Amino acid sequence: MFKVTLEDEFKKNPELKAEDIQDVQAWIKSQPHLPPVPDLVVVLFLQACQWDLDLTKKTIDLYYTCRTEYTEFFSDRDPLSEEILETARAQQVVYLPERDPEGNQIIITRTSDPDIKNYNFAALVKYMTMSTEAFQLENGTVPGMVMVCDVGNFRASHFWSIPFKQGKNNMRYSQEASSFRIVAVHHINIHPLIHKVLQFLKPFLKAEVQEMITLHSNLETLFQTVPKEIMPKDYGGEAPTMEELNEQNLQRIQKYRQYFLDEQKVVVDESKRISKKAKQSEDPEEEKGWWLLKKLSFK
Repeated sequence: MFKVTLEDEFKKNPELKAEDIQDVQAWIKSQPHLPPVPDLVVVLFLQACQWDLDLTKKTIDLYYTCRTEYTEFFSDRDPLSEEILETARAQQVVYLPERDPEGNQIIITRTSDPDIKNYNFAALVKYMTMSTEAFQLENGTVPGMVMVCDVGNFRASHFWSIPFKQGKNNMRYSQEASSFRIVAVHHINIHPLIHKVLQFLKPFLKAEVQEMITLHSNLETLFQTVPKEIMPKDYGGEAPTMEELNEQNLQRIQKYRQYFLDEQKVVVDESKRISKKAKQSEDPEEEKGWWLLKKLSFK
């Protein structure tokens, strides 16, 4: 299903070693609860973990564990479903055709329809993870991913609508189980609410993630990092519009429909696990604290 080969990845990544792939594969075979993992997927995790073998193994385990447990994000992944089509109409997810000077892939997200009735957080996470997987199937590894979040249409009602469990699960998956490196997160078209949201989320974000986040009061500061010319026309750049690029992204994931229908069956078998499972905190007081903190933060 990949459009790249192992040979391509060795050329792109001088740090990549055949013996490291073999080491990880031997470990996977020693873990009967894990499904088979293609070599190219192992390479994605090695690169995302900066060639740290122990971290790679831990991340692979958590990746498949999360995808088994978080059914709200990783089941019913049909790119032709009404859920995905509706989400793509309301939430744009865009992969720019040109990369930044360091070779990083730029991803732009934007709420195109601010109507809360059309905001489905779980479906948005599903659309975004499917988009990333389709991108990786076609491109393999890239040095890093740069997120540009246009929050101009993001409202308090959107934030309030996110269920605690879904928000927590997404935080865990995105920070601890991703098959790619996020190297920067830029927020544009910010307004006072965004400062409150980020302040609220701070206790849930790892220190290294917090350091990646930059708030931009104008686009000129963003263009110091992301060249203006590679941005969509909506932001004064030369790339196609957000609407056009979002449609291209939707078409890309639809092209891999069979992959997504098959991939959702690739899960862990906990009855066969021999190692201790990494547990997620389930303190019932945590959810109470989440809602209390929300109330205090959004007075």
